[in-house]
Amino acid sequence: MPLFSSKNPRLGVDISSTAVKVLLLEKHRNGYRPVGFAIEPISPGAVQDKTITDTDVVAGALSRALSRSRAKTKHIVMAVPTSASVSRVLNISNPGNEFELEEQVRMESDQYIPFPIDEVSLDFEPLHPEAGSKQKKKQSNEDSSIQVIMAATRTTNVEARVAVAEAAGLSVDVMDVESFAIQNAFTEIIAPTLTAEDRAQPVALLDVGANTTTINVFSGDDIIYSKEHPFGGKQLTNEISMYYGLSPEEAEEKKRNDTLPDDYHRKVLQPFIDNMAMQVERFIQYFYSETNRGTIGLILLGGGTANTPGVIERINNETGIQTRSANPFVAIGQGSRISAELLANHGSSMLVACGLALRSFDQ
Repeated sequence: MPLFSSKNPRLGVDISSTAVKVLLLEKHRNGYRPVGFAIEPISPGAVQDKTITDTDVVAGALSRALSRSRAKTKHIVMAVPTSASVSRVLNISNPGNEFELEEQVRMESDQYIPFPIDEVSLDFEPLHPEAGSKQKKKQSNEDSSIQVIMAATRTTNVEARVAVAEAAGLSVDVMDVESFAIQNAFTEIIAPTLTAEDRAQPVALLDVGANTTTINVFSGDDIIYSKEHPFGGKQLTNEISMYYGLSPEEAEEKKRNDTLPDDYHRKVLQPFIDNMAMQVERFIQYFYSETNRGTIGLILLGGGTANTPGVIERINNETGIQTRSANPFVAIGQGSRISAELLANHGSSMLVACGLALRSFDQ
């Protein structure tokens, strides 16, 4: 299946270590609006370190999410983890015809892929193909070159996700990469809501998952830095579990239902928020030490933890950088069947699903 093409509306499906998230978008006036939306928890251990270990459990969660979303389509877009993929922009000289170009891309890609090429699912897409075609015509008697973006992952990563979809009675039309999906959500939906002043400096978008936080730094619409760090919202669940002597499952349920003792905010939550702010400051410092690409002027915080009361303000104070929620649904219309409260409370955790759902509208 292609990594880079889709023509019809498709359901975006994001499988994380704690939940399956599904989203269906439709074109609305000059933008988009959600018409199918659901988040379904996954039993602990079914996905470990972004690897699916129990197909039946994950497929069951996907089926329940599909039912709750009330989306009618059986065609979906999924993504492999960024940490399990390799992507590069390649410069291909004298690309020749379609088959010669594919062969050159495979040969160029081999030096960047850390596993045997026969164990790899690989796809690519020319960047600015029209410009490349015009240049080729002008220079028919000279050397010509084009740039392509290549993405590759172990075939087992693709097969595991396809197996989940098929077990749920669904068909995977496109397999994307999580970082590409986040970039899609940023450029198509979030970026147009930012002012010229907001975008005058690099923008850091952080997606705080259960176990990891991914930071993507944008200059314009391009990702100039991307890194995954071992910190996530599950740490809060673990701290609740230890402090109150609860099982992880009990701790997660009480946290989700806001039924913890009165001292929870002071004894457990506030220390976690303080630690999270310090971690974000550390992630920003990594960016500065590893690149020379300017000073970050805006932090956008995504992931379920972004809705924790006080966390945005605490990160703002710790880093000295303006910080906001990265909720894509703030900028788009509300579907008639989806409550505003649901979008407000969970929108920031839907960045990957949103980017995948947007693949339906690729030209």
